[in-house]
Amino acid sequence: MIFEMNKKTFYQTNHIWRNDITGLRALAVLPVIFYHAFPNLVPGGFLGVDIFFVISGYLISGIIFRNIKQGTFSYLDFYSKRIKRIIPNLLLLFLFVLFLGYFVLFTDDYDNLGRHVYSSAIFIENFRLLSEVGYFTEDAVRKPLLHLWSLAIEEQFYIIFPILCVLIWKLNNSVKALGIFVFTITLLSLLFCFLCANKSFAFYFPLTRFWELGVGIVLAYTEIFQLFDPRRVAPLLRQIASSVGLLLIVFSVVFYKSTWQHPGFITFFPVLGAFLIILAQPDSLVNKYLLGCSVMTFIGLISYSLYLWHWPILSYLNICLPNPEYYFTLGAIALSSVLAILIYYFVENPIRRTNFCLCFDIGLLRIKLPTVILLIFCLIFEGGCGYVLRKTEGLPNRSVNYEFPELVDIRKGVDWSKEPFVVINDVKIYGLSLGLPDIIFVGDSHAVQYYYRMKNLSRKYGHSAGMLQSSGCFMLTGMNNNECRKGSEIFYQLLKNKQVKKVVLVNKWGSRYNQDYFEEGIAKFKSALLDRKDLKVFVLLDPPWDEGTGGSHGNFDPLRHFNRFRPDAPRYMLTYSNNADWKFGNDAISAKLGNLATIISVEGFVCPLGKCDVHKWYMDDDHLQPRRLEKEAFWIDKIFE
Repeated sequence: MIFEMNKKTFYQTNHIWRNDITGLRALAVLPVIFYHAFPNLVPGGFLGVDIFFVISGYLISGIIFRNIKQGTFSYLDFYSKRIKRIIPNLLLLFLFVLFLGYFVLFTDDYDNLGRHVYSSAIFIENFRLLSEVGYFTEDAVRKPLLHLWSLAIEEQFYIIFPILCVLIWKLNNSVKALGIFVFTITLLSLLFCFLCANKSFAFYFPLTRFWELGVGIVLAYTEIFQLFDPRRVAPLLRQIASSVGLLLIVFSVVFYKSTWQHPGFITFFPVLGAFLIILAQPDSLVNKYLLGCSVMTFIGLISYSLYLWHWPILSYLNICLPNPEYYFTLGAIALSSVLAILIYYFVENPIRRTNFCLCFDIGLLRIKLPTVILLIFCLIFEGGCGYVLRKTEGLPNRSVNYEFPELVDIRKGVDWSKEPFVVINDVKIYGLSLGLPDIIFVGDSHAVQYYYRMKNLSRKYGHSAGMLQSSGCFMLTGMNNNECRKGSEIFYQLLKNKQVKKVVLVNKWGSRYNQDYFEEGIAKFKSALLDRKDLKVFVLLDPPWDEGTGGSHGNFDPLRHFNRFRPDAPRYMLTYSNNADWKFGNDAISAKLGNLATIISVEGFVCPLGKCDVHKWYMDDDHLQPRRLEKEAFWIDKIFE
């Protein structure tokens, strides 16, 4: 086996180099990094990703349009350059997170990392995250590859967009037809984004994000096919455009409010800002003296590496050292910057500028594997490693699981894929293999935590108990989403059936009591009970909880208090405030249904004498551990006896 090298003096790209656009990459990546490190300092820093989308749309579509216009477009050349640009750094990143995760991640987290590795390797990480944690939620920091959702969307664009463009051009050979296609999909994507009611879907789904790439594509289209030449615009107007563009970006990043929906109206600010800056041309003041300066250009050059590496390092820092001091966070940023520089000079550039073959001599036959094929093989291999992790459930025999046995399953929820269910009008009721339940648990994710004990008790006492649940759902009214509304309809249908003898209501009452739909739901439920005098109703109150705000961890999250550098630290027995939301919610539901239902308090079991053992009971800052409740939630036994 030997290596063959064919060095090039210059890495050829088929677009005009602009220092100011490279500097704009720096303006995109820096807010993202500081948001991830210090979210309160740069509240809208994540909007830098939207700037990246505009830049990518402009540059990549520019390459495609120029080649189409000249009749020189080559799929092989286009995709090989994208592969050599993107994959080498990604391969190193996968090795890093898998290697470090082997020593520090518990079984559940390492299993989940495996899913994210193979999802990222085939560029569907955005779809993976659609079914998991949100970008702004507390558990996001425990996902070292969370940030690759944006790379997945860009790669989906790289794969599909050139094929459609070339197909349209070959069929019509028409600039107009290509323009209609570009403008239409951009507008449809924008419309789809604003009509999408599901925030997570709008955030991660490519069709709700394509319009941001489309803004850059439209600009590239008008320039290359000479429908508009920004260089002929009066210099004063271009100065104004670049200045306004910078102000729009700064405003959106610095003054973003958590109540603003994103993607939404606020997304126009960074997208339009990036559009105006690119439009203004390199000789405008902002472009020339800010974005075109050597510091910004250098940061722009390493921006891809910087974006890839900063988040996994910050993520592992927070996993190993909850609530790290600011100097540790600054050290993590410094480390990711050094790695980005080294990888840019010693990995990215060499691979982009050289062609090498890995050659095998088998008898008289010589097999040559060029750079692109080798990179694809390596990506498949590492994606396969992630898949193996998933199949082996996170390698549970690793030493880290034996060092801290009490924390291994602390995040393990209910695996619904392994549980029986019946379907009524497209709604699943879990715990049943056939028929209808005689005891039904109804509620949100706080109901889910009782699932395993419910199932065991139903077997022990000969009941057919089922669970009707939807995360974040107030089933008494059916608010929140379509799944919740359907579940609510089925719930009230079941109440009319005499086979249902008992109903157990379990909700995160503290987040429901002060909402308009709380009163509506109580009234609707009481009305339904008028025809079911024989029905027994139980209400499970919440144990104390203390969730975080703005994406931060709440005080009751057990992993917030677990310091890997001080594993001998004592358990955290936490006190709680009598004025907490959980208490107000419990008091509200007790007052409304106390005369109609048996109220079961959990507080005394989980937090005796006002002290909560968060390591023993809690899964996160407001949920209890399902497996712990399976063994010790004695307070619900009376429902089945």
